[in-house]
Amino acid sequence: MISNNTGIEFKYAGLNDIESIQQIVYTTWPVTFGDIMPEEQIRYMLGLIYNRQALRHQMLEKGHQFILVEKKDIPLGFTSFELNYNSEPQLMIHKLYLLPSTQGMGIGTQLIQKLEKKARDYAQLRLRLKVYFANTKAIRFYEKNGFLKTGTETSDIGNAYTIVDDVMIKELVTMPWLKALPNDQYW
Repeated sequence: MISNNTGIEFKYAGLNDIESIQQIVYTTWPVTFGDIMPEEQIRYMLGLIYNRQALRHQMLEKGHQFILVEKKDIPLGFTSFELNYNSEPQLMIHKLYLLPSTQGMGIGTQLIQKLEKKARDYAQLRLRLKVYFANTKAIRFYEKNGFLKTGTETSDIGNAYTIVDDVMIKELVTMPWLKALPNDQYW
């Protein structure tokens, strides 16, 4: 468990934390997606992605690691990620949600910084994520934290629903000496 001077703690989450994760998403999703996604689709996706069995599968079989954010043992948010996503040296951020009342307090930025450190510790070259294309608040947050849109992915999630996500990348490996050389002197 890692804490900072604000009393915010970051801890790895396990099976015993599934209920806390569910509480966070069932509070966050209606606020985050209520104006940009039909209510029936929100209910369907919550049931599909965040039921107890699905979360167990993500943790135990898919290798997703979860970090829970708490203050005085009260869950405030979480993130989940995967190292070496698609067999490439990249850390995939699968989820990052904070309770609406805690957004804008710097906790999300701290989570990104912790994920970046984890990625560097495990020789990952980039952070990667997908964000719903109409979630402009989240897109702005990721851009502010150094992510760039690199493409779009469309996924059929069943029940006649299709999701369009922006793919965003934050490169972690930089070669500042390349910027100092004229274009014809790279090699």
